[in-house]
Amino acid sequence: MSVDAPVVAIVFGGVTPPQGDVVELRVHWGCTREVSSFEALLQNWGGKYSPNGATPVSVGVDGSISVGRGASCPLLMTCRVESVKYESTPVESYVRVSGRCWGERLFRRVVTKTYENKKGEEIVKDLLDYYVGLSHVRDSTELVEDTDTTYTSLAYENTPVIDVLQYVAESADKAGVIGYDFRVAPDGKFEFFPRNSKTSSVSLSEKIEQSEYGRDIHRVRNCITVYGVADKSVPLDKDSWTESLTPADGAWTSTSGNVSFDSAVKVKGSGSIKTYAQNLNYGGCLFTLDAGKEVDAALFPVLNLWLSRESAFNGNVTLTLFDSADRAAGHEFTVGHEKWFQTQMRVGAANADVWQVESGFVWTQVKKVRVVCWFDGAGTGSFWVDGLFFGGRRYSTVQEDAGSQSGYGLRELVEVDEELWSDGECTSRAKALLASLKDPAEQLTLRSTVMDYGAAPLLAGDKVHVALPNEGVDSDFRILNVEYNVDAKTQTLETALELGREQPLLADYMFRLKSKTDSLSRYKLARA
Repeated sequence: MSVDAPVVAIVFGGVTPPQGDVVELRVHWGCTREVSSFEALLQNWGGKYSPNGATPVSVGVDGSISVGRGASCPLLMTCRVESVKYESTPVESYVRVSGRCWGERLFRRVVTKTYENKKGEEIVKDLLDYYVGLSHVRDSTELVEDTDTTYTSLAYENTPVIDVLQYVAESADKAGVIGYDFRVAPDGKFEFFPRNSKTSSVSLSEKIEQSEYGRDIHRVRNCITVYGVADKSVPLDKDSWTESLTPADGAWTSTSGNVSFDSAVKVKGSGSIKTYAQNLNYGGCLFTLDAGKEVDAALFPVLNLWLSRESAFNGNVTLTLFDSADRAAGHEFTVGHEKWFQTQMRVGAANADVWQVESGFVWTQVKKVRVVCWFDGAGTGSFWVDGLFFGGRRYSTVQEDAGSQSGYGLRELVEVDEELWSDGECTSRAKALLASLKDPAEQLTLRSTVMDYGAAPLLAGDKVHVALPNEGVDSDFRILNVEYNVDAKTQTLETALELGREQPLLADYMFRLKSKTDSLSRYKLARA
């Protein structure tokens, strides 16, 4: 196939090297995970590009690089010179100039800011306008496309701008599909768009000279465990045990005094459990769980209750747990009077050292909870209990794919997401991950010295169709990166593409209204 020779136009600040000085030129085009970069090797005849030369090339200047064929030489990159190196022998002199596109600005600044109730595109625009200084409008068209994701709270401290952008790109969704790409276009404009939404106009038909296609199971995960926030409780409604003397799971009785339901005094819900003691040394109430409703304190390691007492009591409280064989574990604490106090205590065998535990007590079979408030001698008064529950367990789920496990073996992934507030949300997240990760990813590398892209170069983030009959490939792939290599000696322009294809992460599986929260700092990122 006959093609025109490559043409190159380079500008570094006020210096415009002629094409005859260009020995080699490499332009690497990336997106999202990396910014674009370049390296140019120029003849340095007579030291003209040296610091004391006629047209010195300086670090820190802006420039541009255009590469094409024949009469077409489209802009590939608006760049910044970041490195200049001089290489000489007794008979030859060269200068090697390298740098990155204007995307290098994304690495300069750090962010200390909290975004609350902001759409993904609002966060991106704020970073560009106030931290980076990159334009995101072309001919009155906004280049940062809308997302369907609202972030309830994103808190950052000394976090590089690039990390925030990558987080939003990886987590935002549009029309049910999670994932955005971003890049700095050849004209220096910042583009943010849904992944796989841009298609290259270049046809690769009969232009592929070398290909390498592979399927990779490194990423395959077919047993997904997802843990949510450690807020799962027994009962699920944290107030239901104190909404009646006979709630669904058990019953309240008195151990000293009288027990009643009080709708006037409460922290939450419709009322609380009142214990009234008259001329007694203490007042006590007991909550007994029905058979089969015993609590496993190893799974629910926090006991919560609200307590309010009248001033007649001395403030000392004894909390006692009984297992199914009536063996006891006791804990004592003090509370103030005439107001509600919340008490949370660690329970379970791992926390037995803060309890007075009867020999043989079984933490996995907690049957009863007793609350006793003491007088100094005999006394009369009331106290109230509200919001009694066992908690501290993480919401969770496990999702598996038998077909994937049969083909590739058991491959596990565990994720902890503090945004997930129910087993259902964990299940949705696990299903989304499983659907995306159960199958191998596909990678494809293409090389061609006869590629003629005209005025529309191939860009990372674009989608392009590839047909390789021998490998059975005939589908669209996403361009991960592109390299344009110009060799003056051989008068060739080689285009090398690295492409990938994987299952999208579907937001339809996820709880679409859940808040998205995150807190990143340079320190936390360094530990990851």
